[in-house]
Amino acid sequence: MRSKPDQLILKTTARKEVLALSPKISGQIERALQRLLATFREGQRPHDMRERQGVPDIYRLDSGDDRILFTLDEQAAIITVHRVRHRRDVYRNL
Repeated sequence: MRSKPDQLILKTTARKEVLALSPKISGQIERALQRLLATFREGQRPHDMRERQGVPDIYRLDSGDDRILFTLDEQAAIITVHRVRHRRDVYRNL
């Protein structure tokens, strides 16, 4: 049986990227991450969560013009956020 992710970890790069955003956008990102975690706790997946094509086990979540790239470890119940950037820049240098 899969456990529901109940822990959210922001990698150092993702944390720096969020801090570099405007307060309005960083608040929007924070709400999207809270919604992601809450949806998983309900036993569902967000409707705007997509698996990254060509890169296994990397998912993206849309938040306006920004994208949140994360991995999901259902065994350990952890969501790890790797990048938070504008949609035109997020996939560069993956």
